[in-house]
Amino acid sequence: MKRFDDLKTQFSSVHDLMKFRVTEILLVSTLYDGFVLEEDGQLSDQIYNQFADLSISMIPRIHQVASLEEALATLATRPFHLIITMSRISDMTSFAFEKSLKAAYPDIPIVMLSYERLTAGTIEHIRKNPCIDRVFYWSGDSNILLAIIKYIEDRRNMEADSRQGVQAILLVDDSPVYYSQILPIIYTEILSQTRYLVLHAMNISHGLLRVRLRPKILLAETYEEAMAVIAQYRYNLLGVISDVKFPRKGTMNQAAGIELAQQVRQMITDFPFLLLSEDMENAARARTIHVPFMDKNSPNLLHDLRTFILDNYGFGSFIFKYPDGTIIAKATHITDLEKIIQDLPEESLYYHAVNNHFSRWFRARTEFEVADKLRYLDALGFSSVEDIRSYILEVLKAYFQRYQSGVILDFAGLSKKDIENAFIKLGHGSLGGKARGIAFINSLITKAYLTDKYEDIKIKVPGSFVICSEVFEEFIETNHLYQFVAGTSDEEVIAQKFLAADLPAMIQKNLYDLIQYVKSPLAVRSSSILEDSRVLPFAGIYKTYVVPNSHSDPAVRVKQLAAAVKLVFASVFYASPRQYAHNADIRIEEEKMAVLIQELVGEHYDDMYYPVISGVAQSYNFYPYYPMQPEEGTVSLALGLGKSIAEGERVYRFSPAHPKMNPMYASPRDYLEKSQNAFYAVNLSASADIKMGVDDNCNYEKLPISRADQDKTLEYIGSTYSREDDYIYDNANRPGPKLITFSQILKYNRLPLTSIIKDILRLGKQSFGADVEIEFAVNIPHGPNKRKEFYILQIRPMVVGREAFQVKVDDSKDSLCYSRRTIGNGFFQDLHDIIFVNPATFNLKDSRQIAREIGEINHELYEEGRRCILISFGRVGTADPWLGVPLDWSQMSQAHVIVEVDTKDLRPEPSLGSHFFHNLTATSMGYLHIQYNDEQERIDWDWLMNQPVRKQTERVRLIRREEPFLVKLDGRNFQGSIYK
Repeated sequence: MKRFDDLKTQFSSVHDLMKFRVTEILLVSTLYDGFVLEEDGQLSDQIYNQFADLSISMIPRIHQVASLEEALATLATRPFHLIITMSRISDMTSFAFEKSLKAAYPDIPIVMLSYERLTAGTIEHIRKNPCIDRVFYWSGDSNILLAIIKYIEDRRNMEADSRQGVQAILLVDDSPVYYSQILPIIYTEILSQTRYLVLHAMNISHGLLRVRLRPKILLAETYEEAMAVIAQYRYNLLGVISDVKFPRKGTMNQAAGIELAQQVRQMITDFPFLLLSEDMENAARARTIHVPFMDKNSPNLLHDLRTFILDNYGFGSFIFKYPDGTIIAKATHITDLEKIIQDLPEESLYYHAVNNHFSRWFRARTEFEVADKLRYLDALGFSSVEDIRSYILEVLKAYFQRYQSGVILDFAGLSKKDIENAFIKLGHGSLGGKARGIAFINSLITKAYLTDKYEDIKIKVPGSFVICSEVFEEFIETNHLYQFVAGTSDEEVIAQKFLAADLPAMIQKNLYDLIQYVKSPLAVRSSSILEDSRVLPFAGIYKTYVVPNSHSDPAVRVKQLAAAVKLVFASVFYASPRQYAHNADIRIEEEKMAVLIQELVGEHYDDMYYPVISGVAQSYNFYPYYPMQPEEGTVSLALGLGKSIAEGERVYRFSPAHPKMNPMYASPRDYLEKSQNAFYAVNLSASADIKMGVDDNCNYEKLPISRADQDKTLEYIGSTYSREDDYIYDNANRPGPKLITFSQILKYNRLPLTSIIKDILRLGKQSFGADVEIEFAVNIPHGPNKRKEFYILQIRPMVVGREAFQVKVDDSKDSLCYSRRTIGNGFFQDLHDIIFVNPATFNLKDSRQIAREIGEINHELYEEGRRCILISFGRVGTADPWLGVPLDWSQMSQAHVIVEVDTKDLRPEPSLGSHFFHNLTATSMGYLHIQYNDEQERIDWDWLMNQPVRKQTERVRLIRREEPFLVKLDGRNFQGSIYK
């Protein structure tokens, strides 16, 4: 695996392009000339308007001076990149002014701008004075100033940029009048093309790359100068536009352009060469050598020249034609091009392919790699036109995959092809923690070449769309919701108010476009700016909604999707986030919510939709047992959607370092009874009856394992229990009760799941500089020969390693409790309150009521600002009421230390991988687990029951005393004790 430091980003070369920029210009002119130049609008403003919509931050600034003394004084104040002198300033015989400037600043190019049509003799005289780099003619069109600036930049940057594949157009003309007219036309078309490409860029970085990769314009005034450019940049030239008459070997040559065209055609066969001349006799000579010709005296010259550039340099749309010129179709962007090529008549396809039209079109779009693969198709030995078609389509497929892998794309202007398996943002602002994590791992697996490392399974992230945080702010402000949420804590009221509010119109349109492309169910997940941080994960605190996206009416689908987005926004202001933030000493008003919309991983099974495997992997194991080590990590796997793991229900847990170790169950029958007995799916048939609200469970369906057996999804993950011989067989094809063991994968390696998890945990840990947790799902499609897919749904840092100092825990018989399975490190000394479930009245069937009673007492402590110790039975925070007490965060927010106690009939495994578990570790809470019948672990129920009661409900008690309880946790040895 490559080190992350060695991996380059898709668009990293952008910073190596166009290193020389003209940002400071010294204009030397009379006051009158300066006034004339700025007539009809500020000169700087005119230039700014040309640059601004190309997102170029360095807009040239012009400093006007009127004399040599002013010029030298100004030049001494800052670096300048270009000097423009008006011809009236200079002594046209001595050029003393320009010579003085060049002598003082030899590296700054000096351009003379003339109002007048200079005579041939004057131009020749100027050329013999090296103090002037180029002469331009100003006819009143300020576009010439833009052309001068870009020409100077292009001349300086071309040598370095050509090594990155940057293209160029060569103009050969010795007349300042004509090249001053032609250059602005070429630049106008190039900048128009660049603007179009920026609008259709994958993201901002891709757009910036396209700006900097735009074709350069080079200017030559003699035959020798032109040939030097052609020899140096022959593989970078889009074309040559040349006069016929210009100097060669020091004298004016009447046929220099004809000779240049012949020489270039010998060097480069498929090359657009255009001849221009005032002498119409040259038209016949051009036809003789099969070179296009234009009359310089034509009133339509500029229009015809613009048309030639569009038709021959690949600018504008791709026009599909028959060889006789009959137009068949037009492609405005690459997706259109691919679609048309699929059904294009062979005659047209061959015509465009062998004439390098495809190559030239991609080269103009700065897609040089594609252009090179599509060049010289007639020489590659294809046996048929259909083979050429297949090759072109394969190249285009690779192009889409290249740009979709590991980059964040902007939604605007994207097509269905663009968004397949891509990471796309809608709106502006932050991606939020959750989306940032998945965008990072999306980039990382591409750079580390993990995507296709394994032959039978592809590693990827699901199609992901992020509504950025500024949309949340706009939504709250335009609907006047800040004042509303400040005045109520009723979650149902908040939800209904948010549902009635309107999303920004552009986002509403984006969501409508999105459901036209995406047909699978969608997970709408919170991605707040504080979420999944190293310090405060907010794991499971906000809402996640599943939208079936299966209704036949797109209006219904987009309404459901918009409702889910608004409800995620609303969840910022619910009780759990408020109390979670309060305990972390932050203001909930500081929170900003982005929303991550992901294609749900899975397959259709009649009216249900689910993946075969969901999982959570952690690079650190808080509960290792021999021979496991904490640093080897742990993995929780489940059939169906990952809700089973996130909410602490029964799942399969193993160490990726020891995948073949069976769980520690007393017997095969015990294994059957304690393994996963149900799974979650999305019910697609109920899509019309969805009522979205505070409860985010509305679209889940909990199904028995027998349904998966019916769907034939247990081949890789199921086993069969035999009652006859009390034995578990590692396949799901035998008759008998089924249980989820993942044995075909973990024991027999039918999928390289363990290797993939190790790779990603190692890569994530290296890249984050911390232990990490990943959520993933594995899609095993129906039918043979379909490639399986491992999807990374989320990655976030874990908070581990706070065991910097050793805490000595005494196994004192006088302690309230002692545990050898703990999380946390240090002393908890300011806790005066204990909430505990009354062991005398505890009954698991009452677990939901117990949760409500704990919540009531917790709310009183929240109002008083007091933290506490919470003691309960089974799993705390599980969603399964038969595994423990199903508390949500708002019902237990004041607990600083939690004690989970086993009973004879309730001994679940700790819920590693659950949202509750992650928040517990990340918020520095203390945790102790008291195992049943462990002679060393204990809790003194008699002492607790005899303490004065501060508050009591039917099943829960609160005790309080003046002297604080002392809690010690040894994070190195996983021991802890609470002292009386």
